[in-house]
Amino acid sequence: MTVQCEVPEIWSNFALGHNGQGLQLMLVCLGCIAFQSMGAVYAADQVVTQAETLFGKIESVTPEAVRLIPRGSTGDPREIGVARVLMIQFNDEPQGLIEAKRLLVKKEFVSALLAVEEIDENQIKSSSVAIRGEYAYVQAVATGRIAIETAGEISFALSRVERVIDQFTRSIHYYELLELAGDLEVMLGRFDKAKSFYDKMKDGPPLMGLRARRLGGNVLAAEGRHLEAVVEFEKVQLEKFDLNGGEQEKMAACLAQAASFIALRRFDESVSLIRALLSRDLPEKIPVSSAEELLGKAYSLLGQSFIEMGQNQEALIAYLTVDLVYNTDSKFHAESLWQLIGLWADGGYPFRAAEARKKLVDTYPGSEAATRLNSTSE
Repeated sequence: MTVQCEVPEIWSNFALGHNGQGLQLMLVCLGCIAFQSMGAVYAADQVVTQAETLFGKIESVTPEAVRLIPRGSTGDPREIGVARVLMIQFNDEPQGLIEAKRLLVKKEFVSALLAVEEIDENQIKSSSVAIRGEYAYVQAVATGRIAIETAGEISFALSRVERVIDQFTRSIHYYELLELAGDLEVMLGRFDKAKSFYDKMKDGPPLMGLRARRLGGNVLAAEGRHLEAVVEFEKVQLEKFDLNGGEQEKMAACLAQAASFIALRRFDESVSLIRALLSRDLPEKIPVSSAEELLGKAYSLLGQSFIEMGQNQEALIAYLTVDLVYNTDSKFHAESLWQLIGLWADGGYPFRAAEARKKLVDTYPGSEAATRLNSTSE
């Protein structure tokens, strides 16, 4: 890129009047160089992980990994495995698409969908296959997650996700999309199809295989086959797996097992299992955001167990912990607020109950918990 710099007349007169021709020329040239360098900095692809943002040129993308030539490097490309990738960004992406993906990472799904739908489709059509794939990915995931949160438009969301899976088979988001398709099939009660999507994840890296097994346990639980699900969740937890993400999957399997114990009315076992999990130090490799979500689910399940056992004071403390500390997962936060409404009211604190009600309606108006609240108020 060639940059031509013009010297403003006022500066030229000032510099010439002070015998500053050399200084003038030097400053102008430095300005041009800085501008060109700035262009080079921003004209780079990016791979965002939990630990860092990498700049360079994306050489290739597969469902398993991104290969990036680091900026300024003359060596071999760096390979970043799918389990580490939060987001990729190409240097010529529309700014609206970049913003939509950032919102998606933060799980602000409605905002992400609105952002991506504001992008000029003609601009996307004239873009590279990679950018078209990113655009379709954001649309599909945002639509799918909104459908799951609101329990609406499930079939439409699934068709959008399946279309992206079929069209962009080499996307780094391939396994994420398979999981989302399976989750949507579970919502529709089509458990065999859900299992089929999850099983495809077993063809991926080892972590994806472990995750697929846990998700298979979720299918068994959704079918009401909780004894079989407990066995599957135990197998996942016993797996010797040292790669990044393995401990996170084991924690998720432990909590899923606790949920199955609740369904089997084995509340003491659920409480014991969750308390044992909470007493352990969290592995350092688990990202803070993921840990908060897992802990939010843990305390929510603990509260549910205590309610079933008639221990309302303990349940109140558990749900308050979700509300005040581990509230990043909208589903469990909304459920906790719903439960707090009743617990505060039963405990003789109508003002606190009203506060929880307002917070639920204002924060999660389209949630299943808010819908439940509206139906009981009518």
